[in-house]
Amino acid sequence: MRRFYERAMADPLLAPVFDVLAVVGLDEHLVVVGDFWEQILFRTTRYEGQFTAVHRALHGHHGLTPARFGRWLELWTDTVDTHFGGVNADRAKAKGEAIARSLERSLGGGAGSER
Repeated sequence: MRRFYERAMADPLLAPVFDVLAVVGLDEHLVVVGDFWEQILFRTTRYEGQFTAVHRALHGHHGLTPARFGRWLELWTDTVDTHFGGVNADRAKAKGEAIARSLERSLGGGAGSER
């Protein structure tokens, strides 16, 4: 997760969306996002965040555009492929794609500013 976030925070298209991590702190966020992905992949119940609400707020502030969703998915897939293999890695990539597409649809097709 850390490597993915480091890449996303340095990516010209995604960095503005991830600027909130400068306030929240990457280490603190990794705990929350780790719980989220454990729930998605392994059906644990530790994640207690507000996934949709957080992404709606990010969309309102930064515009989560189709280009940003596409770049997120590209970095996610590449990072998973670089560090993992097997069934769980395949599931992580498939779930990442499903989540990105679902968020994109629920946020109105990703329309918004491209700051």
